Formats: sequence, C-alpha cells, structure tokens
Amino acid sequence: MKIAYLDCFSGISGDMVLGAWLDLGLPAPLLRRILKTLALPPFRLLIRREERGGLSGFRVTVQEGKKAPPHRSYRQLRKLIAESSLAPEIKQPALEVLRHLATVEGRIHGREVAEVHFHEIGAVDTIIDAVGAALGFHYFQVNSVWASPLPASRGWVQSQHGPLPLPAPATLALLEGAALVPCALEKELVTPTGAAIIKTWVRHFGPPPACTLTKAGYGLGRQELSDRPNALRIWLGEGTRAGDQEKVTVLETNIDDMNPQWYDYLFDRLFQAGALDCLLIPCQMKKNRPGVLLQVLCRPNDRESLMGILLAETTTLGVRFYEAERRILPRETERLETPWGTVGLKRFKRPGPGHRSAPEFTIEYEDLKSLAAREDKSLKEMETLLRSYLTRHKSTCTP
Repeated sequence: MKIAYLDCFSGISGDMVLGAWLDLGLPAPLLRRILKTLALPPFRLLIRREERGGLSGFRVTVQEGKKAPPHRSYRQLRKLIAESSLAPEIKQPALEVLRHLATVEGRIHGREVAEVHFHEIGAVDTIIDAVGAALGFHYFQVNSVWASPLPASRGWVQSQHGPLPLPAPATLALLEGAALVPCALEKELVTPTGAAIIKTWVRHFGPPPACTLTKAGYGLGRQELSDRPNALRIWLGEGTRAGDQEKVTVLETNIDDMNPQWYDYLFDRLFQAGALDCLLIPCQMKKNRPGVLLQVLCRPNDRESLMGILLAETTTLGVRFYEAERRILPRETERLETPWGTVGLKRFKRPGPGHRSAPEFTIEYEDLKSLAAREDKSLKEMETLLRSYLTRHKSTCTP
C-alpha cells in the first residue's frame, strides 16, 4: 500500500503540492503535456528550485497572458475538465477539488453551486493546481493519504470582496472535520485550494503512519515566513501491515414508513458524498411493522455531511453512530485495453498459503455492463471473455 503523508508545518496551497510532487520525481514534461490537453487561455508554467529557511524544493508559478482571465462559473469549469482527454483517475478528483471550492463559495454567498462565479476558482492557476495534484496522486499510485494538523493562522487577507479574517471563510468551511492547531503568525498559511485538496484526498489526521519511508519532497510557498520555512513536505512510503487497518464510522437508523423508491436516490447521494458502503437489512420493528435497518459505512471526517443527508432525505427522526475498525486487503487499480474496449481492474492478493501467489482481480462493474450492452452479450458471457483474455495476456496488458 502506497502512503502519502502531507506534512503541513507551514500550511498548504495548490502550488506547494505541485512543487512537492515535482521534488519527489513527477516529470515536469509529463505535467506540461497533461496541462496542454486542457482548453485553457495562454499561460507559462515556471518551475524553479529555490530555498526557504535552508530547505531546498520546487517553486511553481503560473504566468497568465496579458489579458485577465474571465470569471468563469463552476458549470463552465466542470465542462472544461469533463470534456478533456484526461484519464478518469485524474479527471474525477480534479473535478472534486473544484466542486468543493464551488460548494463552500455558494454556501457563503447564498448562490447555486453550478452558477458560482469567483476569481479563485476561475483562475488558470487553480485549475492547474487541481489537475496537477490529481496527477501526482495518480502518478505515484497513492492508496492512502494522511496529513498533519493544519496551522490556523490569524490576521486578515485581501479578497475581491474586501478584507477577510483568517482563516478565510472558504478555507474554514472546507476544513470542517480536519485537525487544526492554533498559529499566531498573521499570514495566510492554508489557502482555499490547499484546503480543497485536503478535503478531497486526506482521510486521516495526526502523526505519520507506520510505513517504510521511500522519499520526501518539498514544495515551496511564495512568501518568506519569519518563524519557519514556508514549505510543504510530502512523505511517500510503503504501508506496513498496521497500515491495512483503519478507523471507520458506522451510521445507522431504523425506517418503517418510507417509500422504497426513494432508496435509489438516497444511495446515489450518499456515495457521491463519500460513503464507503450502504446497506438495507430487513427487520421487524415495534407494533410488528416490517422495516429496514439502514447502515452507512464512512470515514470519520465524512460523518456529519452523511448524517445530514440521512436526516434530510429519509423519514427518520434520528441517526445512531459509532466508531469501528476494519482491516482491508491492499489493492491496486488500473485501466487496461482489451479487444472489446478499456476496462478498469482492481487487483488484490489474499493472505495465507491456500491462495495462489498471483494477485486476483475484479472487473469494474460499470465497464462490464457497458461492454456487455455494446457486444450484445450477457454479463456472465462478457465477464468470461474478459477474464480469459486478461489471464492469457497478463504480461502484455499495459495500463
């Protein structure tokens, strides 16, 4: 299991994440090539090695054209990335970063999310930061992301709306559920884009997890700080057996008076908001009424948002929750070309001498369904064809 630990001793911003990935070995030509696939206004990407407080790392700067970029809406940005040729493993999390930014701006200013207009999300550099961050996590095949507590600095920051208190309102909204520590420095240490990256990828806060360290990289911020190097440090490592165990939250409620057609929409909303699993268990309730026990498995940081969905979208009057631990098998995801089209695979290996030495794999259901419909075959026939092909050609199948 590949682990990334975001060591945010000086906070986090999108360009610092990008700089740290480059310092860890993300090829700059690959980054430039990926960014050229986006329909962005002319810009220059400057990558320089600099120092902050004696620490060497990469500083990334975006120089836009002479004409100021327009204030785009989230709807326009979503379309720009969705219609690009980016791989799904890069496209989806990049869209998630922008969705988080638009959601908090809409909430703060009382606007519909799709129509939110503001400079921070419309700027070319924010799009570059979102896509670059997603590229880094994908390039290094990171499975689990941790972060140190984030410094909550004080003071003021200038915005298009005038002076705003630190942490900026959008940043503070994005950090709900994150671990914060007070910081007396009157500088903006965590930017909205940095906070959106944290919300998109980080599931654990605290000290570094047990791992075998592979490498550390430094991404540098723009300003010099008086009491610390202005840098983000990303650790890359291989997880140990202890890393396969993680804390989760279980939400549950009993329901006996809800239209069963609503569960489909409810599950869609829950999974979109980060639920790990949802299930309905038949049960007999008071007064002998048949009902269901609705359970939702989630990460601790997603508890409040998912609980809000349950209270808003069901007829329940209350939700129980408790912490649990689970152990998961290490797994890797990849997309492979076959004669019938591209399919996503999830590879894993079961422990114990009774299992084969080679990793097992499952085929992504949505890909299987799509190919079966295109080839006019049953799901079982399509799966048999794909498994046979992938087993025979496992040495030549490349992501």
